[in-house]
Amino acid sequence: MNYNQVPTAYLNQFIQQYGQQGAVNLLRANITSPLAVAAGIPIPYPNLTNPALQTIQTVAQALRPFPQYQTISTGGAGGDKSGHSAYHALVIQATKRYANGLTFQWNYVFSKMLTDSDSYSTGSQAQDQYKRSLEKSIGLFDQTHNLKLSTLYELPVGKGKRFLSNGGLTSRLIGGWRIGAIQTYASGFPLGATINNPLPIYNGPTRPVIATYDGWRAPTTGAFDPNKGLYINPAVFPTQPVAAFGNETRFNPKMRSLPLFNENVSLAKSFYITEKKRIDFRWEAFNLLNRTQFGSPTMNLNSSSFGLITTQINTARQMQGALKLYW
Repeated sequence: MNYNQVPTAYLNQFIQQYGQQGAVNLLRANITSPLAVAAGIPIPYPNLTNPALQTIQTVAQALRPFPQYQTISTGGAGGDKSGHSAYHALVIQATKRYANGLTFQWNYVFSKMLTDSDSYSTGSQAQDQYKRSLEKSIGLFDQTHNLKLSTLYELPVGKGKRFLSNGGLTSRLIGGWRIGAIQTYASGFPLGATINNPLPIYNGPTRPVIATYDGWRAPTTGAFDPNKGLYINPAVFPTQPVAAFGNETRFNPKMRSLPLFNENVSLAKSFYITEKKRIDFRWEAFNLLNRTQFGSPTMNLNSSSFGLITTQINTARQMQGALKLYW
């Protein structure tokens, strides 16, 4: 987190006293300006007004907890990486070790993550570092449902198997095939709207004022097509104030990106020439069903593409084959 904000108490006081635009004008004003003098803003230390030191001589700078510094980056500089998280999950797992040609490991996770800091990077500043409870929300990487299936099955055909076990030519050609699959099905990640911060302090994008967490998804007919409509409904967001931190939590627990579906499969066989020599064949397909996985929509209210999905985060179906000789 960056400890460089003007405390919210000052901002709220200024907004109440001078109005939203008046508060912005005052915070942007030079500390020695008539506007600052009339407001009774003290100069915290004499050198703040020394142009040779190239100090930002604004009211906002003077009101910072450490006005002699422009930025105190604790996370990126190896300092404080504070944050509080709670993760709860129900995990169901089924495992079958090799028996009758079948091996699998399947698991399902039903979970919820709450946190006030998904990352200590400098790109995720708190709205008010001194009131971290405002950051508490569903986590960025929260996935309610997550199902993963890993399966390997050797066909019961060939030497030593149930069918065609005589070891003849047909047995050698048809027997010994192995089918593998890795399947993943998961919920999308939570989404949160942002808005450019108009306040004259470095705090990155902040959160907007909202009236509800319901109805964010734009109306759709049939399968979603990003070329034909918005994913987020802009009409659900009211007109934003000129200068204020919003009341939205970092992420909306009722609004998520599209779910994640993927299937990878493989087909393999060993052709034995002698007991010690063999040729292994393998064919693999990634994203077998050629699913299209779209990214998250643009969530900044100031963006002309707000609500649009403009990225695809997976690749089209890919297949590959290989032969390997062992001797």
